Amino acid sequence: MSEEKKEAESGPAEHKRKSWPAWRVVLTDFIIVVLGVGVALAAQQAVENLHDRARADEARASIKAEIADNLGRMNLRQAREACIARKLGEIDRLIADYPRGLVPSELVWIGMRFAWLMHDSKYKAAVQSGAVSLLGDSEQATYADLYAVFTAYADEARKEGQAWDDLRTLEKRPPYSATLDWQLRSAMQHARSARFGVTLGRMVGLREGADIGVAPAPLKDDSPITACLPLNTPRAEVEKSFAASGLSHP
Repeated sequence: MSEEKKEAESGPAEHKRKSWPAWRVVLTDFIIVVLGVGVALAAQQAVENLHDRARADEARASIKAEIADNLGRMNLRQAREACIARKLGEIDRLIADYPRGLVPSELVWIGMRFAWLMHDSKYKAAVQSGAVSLLGDSEQATYADLYAVFTAYADEARKEGQAWDDLRTLEKRPPYSATLDWQLRSAMQHARSARFGVTLGRMVGLREGADIGVAPAPLKDDSPITACLPLNTPRAEVEKSFAASGLSHP
């Protein structure tokens, strides 16, 4: 058989057999590239997941520490609840005696009840940074509820402070009038209502904290709570107790 004939008979088929290995190489390279990209993306995603998990854990620990501190502050106030209730009873009797002309002959010391501020800076920082969004919906809702309790607690404490400021009018032993009587009785009612709100807020806070495994932080109470001093305490003595803390009683 002539060379021309052999070449003619084997032309297209032989070309096909020779071109197939080249396509197989291309396909193999393509698969390797795709697998490589997939592995790289998966590795990147794994790193991001680990980073997000670390951010979530850090935010959770920070928020829980702040919650524990707030609950501890609530307990500090509760430890003084008995003397605050006793003082309110004494003030109530003073108000009842005023219409009968039984104005105290000596100085009257009402004092100030004290409630610790509720902190929320760590929670706000975690919200603003987006770390809270990495937590589950239920956990996010729990933290939001707790901080709403803290906000309500702080609001009741503020109202209580305003009521005690009004009651301190008695320290001046003002002359009786119907207007004064109404103002003092109104202030007393506001003080008692706010006291109830503060007590209720603590109960709810402790319960919700326990639900997520957060106990109150053991805090030291070293603040001068002048509301617990007797009615006949001289102001000079009160100022002396405040001086130790670098404060002056308003």
